[in-house]
Amino acid sequence: MTAAFQVETPSLPAALAPMMTERRWLVWRWEPSPTTGKPTKVPYRADAPDRKAASDNPATWGSFASASRSAAEGKADGIGYALMGSEIAAFDLDDCRDPATGRIDRWALDLIERACSYVEVTVSGSGLRILGRAAGDHVHRAHAVPNSNGARLETYRQAKRYIVVTGNVIEEASAELADLDILIDETIADLDAAAKAKKDRQRAERNRQREVECQRSRRSDDWYEPQAGNLHPQLERIIRYGAPIGERSDEFHHVVGWLKGDGYSPSQIESLLSAYPEGIAEKFSGRLRQEIDRCYDKTDGPRERAHSGERQRVARQAEPPQPIELHWHGEADPNADRAWLIRHLVFETGKGLVAGQWGAGKTFGVLDMSGSVMTGEPFAGRKVMRTGGVLFIAPEGAFEIPVRLRGVVEGKLRGAAMARAATGGPPINPDNLPFVWIEECPPLTKAGSLDRLIATAKAAAAEMDRRFGVPIVLVVIDTVAAGAGFEDENSASETQKVMDAMGTLSRETGAFVLGVDHFGKVSETGTRGSSAKEAAADVVLAMLATRSEAGEISNTRMAVRKVRGARSGYEIPYNLEVVTLGLDEDDEPVTTCIVTWQTQAEQAPQPTKAKERWPQSLRVFRTALSTVLIDDGKDAWPFGSEGPKVLAARVSALRDEFCRAYPVSGETAEKQADAKRKGFTRALKTAMDRGLVATREIGGVDHVWLVAGGQE
Repeated sequence: MTAAFQVETPSLPAALAPMMTERRWLVWRWEPSPTTGKPTKVPYRADAPDRKAASDNPATWGSFASASRSAAEGKADGIGYALMGSEIAAFDLDDCRDPATGRIDRWALDLIERACSYVEVTVSGSGLRILGRAAGDHVHRAHAVPNSNGARLETYRQAKRYIVVTGNVIEEASAELADLDILIDETIADLDAAAKAKKDRQRAERNRQREVECQRSRRSDDWYEPQAGNLHPQLERIIRYGAPIGERSDEFHHVVGWLKGDGYSPSQIESLLSAYPEGIAEKFSGRLRQEIDRCYDKTDGPRERAHSGERQRVARQAEPPQPIELHWHGEADPNADRAWLIRHLVFETGKGLVAGQWGAGKTFGVLDMSGSVMTGEPFAGRKVMRTGGVLFIAPEGAFEIPVRLRGVVEGKLRGAAMARAATGGPPINPDNLPFVWIEECPPLTKAGSLDRLIATAKAAAAEMDRRFGVPIVLVVIDTVAAGAGFEDENSASETQKVMDAMGTLSRETGAFVLGVDHFGKVSETGTRGSSAKEAAADVVLAMLATRSEAGEISNTRMAVRKVRGARSGYEIPYNLEVVTLGLDEDDEPVTTCIVTWQTQAEQAPQPTKAKERWPQSLRVFRTALSTVLIDDGKDAWPFGSEGPKVLAARVSALRDEFCRAYPVSGETAEKQADAKRKGFTRALKTAMDRGLVATREIGGVDHVWLVAGGQE
C-alpha cells in the first residue's frame, strides 16, 4: 500500500466505543432520489464503497475501521450504523437546532434531559440524534411534534434501517449510551395520544361544519330527474361535505348508486368525488376507485330519494332469515378423535400461541414444528397427523429465517432424509421444502388488513399446490406483537379482535394459525398483554428457561399450558443445540441453533433441588429485583474487563421498585416512606449476607446483581 492510502482511522467519542467493535458499519454518498430528485443518503459497503449496501442485509455490513477509512479517503460522504438486530436505538430530532447559533428548541432539550444519553448533531446541522440502548420490540415511527412549528421526531428500535453517525457530540449530552426502552414507549404513547386528540378535534370540526351545511340547505326538495351539468342538492351536499362517522360507508354506497342511476360511469364518479377529497370520498383515500367499482357492481340505481326534505330508502327485497344448522345427540360418532395436526398437541385447524421468555428459543421451536409438519417427522415426541406446507409471516426478524431454516435442514432433516432413503420410507427433499414466508403482516387490528392477509395466504396456497401438490397446513405469525398493530396491548377488545382474525385466517385457509408471542416481565404471568389472548386460544405452548445473571440459558423445556379439551399442564424438556453451517467471508463460523427434544427415555435424571436459599421474608425484594433486572438491567463488568460479565441494575431503581411493592402502615405518608426505606435496607443487607446478591459502584453509580446460585 502506498503512502497516499495510509490514512489514520478517525475515532468516535468514547460513548460509542461499544458500537465501534461491531460489524454493522457501512458508508453513504449523496445521490439524487430517482422519484423526487432531492439529495438522499444512499448506503454502500464499507469495504467496497463502489457496491451498494442494505440496512437489512448483514452480509453488506463491515467494520468501523473499513467504513471510516473509506470516508477519510473520499470514497464516501459519511459513515453509518445498521440498527436491525442490534441493542442500539435512536431518536431523530428534525428541525430543532439553529445551525448558526447552536440554539436548541425547548421540546428537544426536554427529550435530551429525559434520555440522559449520548446526543450528536446530524449532517444537516439543524437536527439532533439521541443514541442509546434498548431491547424492546420493533419500532420505526415518525411523529409531528406538537407546538413545534413543523418539527418531526423519528424513533427507531430494532428497525430495518441504518443511521448516519457524525461523532459531533453536543455539550449537553451524556457520555454514555443509556437505556431508552421506557422513554421510547412513553414518547410514542404521548405523541400518539396528541395526534389522536388533534385528529379528533379536526373530525369534530368537520362534522360540525357538515351539520351546519346540512341545516342550512335542508329544505323541501322534491325529487327531480337531474339535468346534464347539475346535481340534486341533497346528493351534492353529501359529495361535498360527507356524512357523520358511522354512516359514511352506507352514504358512499348510496352516492355511487345514485350517480350510476343518473348515467355516470365509474371513471366519471371517480373524477367527481376526487374533486372533494374531504367530502364523502375522505374515508377511502388511496383506494377510491376500488371502492367505487365494488359499490358500482352491487347496485342497480339510486338507493334513496328525497321528498319534502326527508330521505326515503328504496325498499330492497328482504330475504327470509336462514336457520342455523342443528346437530342432534347421537348423530355424531362419539368414538371419533379430534382432527389433529400434531396428535394431542396441535389441532388441524384453529388458533394458538407459542409464548415464552427471551432467549428460550421460541422461533427455533416453531421452525422445528414447521420441519415436522412438512416432512412427517415427529415433533416433541408427538406424531404428525397431517403433512403439508408452511406459510411463515415474519414482521419481526425475517432476515434470520433462511439461516435458521438451514439449521433445521442440516441439523435434522438431511439425516432423516438419508434414513428414509435407506429404509424405503416416504422421501424427503431437504433442499426443496414446501416453506414460504412474507416479511410483513398487515396490522390485524386495522380494517381491511385481514382481507389482504387472506388473499396473500390463498395465493401462497395456490402456488404451494402447484409446486409441491400439498396444502398449507400451518400458518405462523412471528410475532403477534409485531403483526397485530396494537394501540394498547392490554386492551381485551383489541386482543380479541386479533385472536378472531387468526381464527378467520384458519377457517379461510384450512390451516392451523400459530402466533409467536412474548411473556410478561415474569414468567408466572404468562403471555404478555391481555389475558384474552390465552383465553381465546385453542392451544398455548410456552418455551421456558432459567436465565442466569450472566444471561446463560439452562433448564429449557416446553410447557403445554393449554390444549382445549385435551391433557395440559405438563412439560417437555429440550436442548438448544448449536449447529455450524460453514464459514462467512471473514472465515468466521456461521452458526444457528436447533431444538433437540428429550423423550421420556432420554430425559436425564433431575438433581435433587437444594434447600430454598431465598427466605419468605425476601419475597418482595426478590420480585422487585427480577423486575428491575428486566427493565433496568444491563451487561456490566464490575471487576474490570478481565472479570466476569453480569446483568446489573441500579440500586436506586431496585429501591424504587421495592418501595412501590412493599406494604406498610403508618399515620402519615412520611412515616410510611421511612418504613419502606428501612425495609429495603434490611432486605438488601439480608440478601447480601446470604450471598444472594452483590453490589458495587460502576461508573459512579451503585449497581446490584444476582450472584451464582442466587436465581435458584
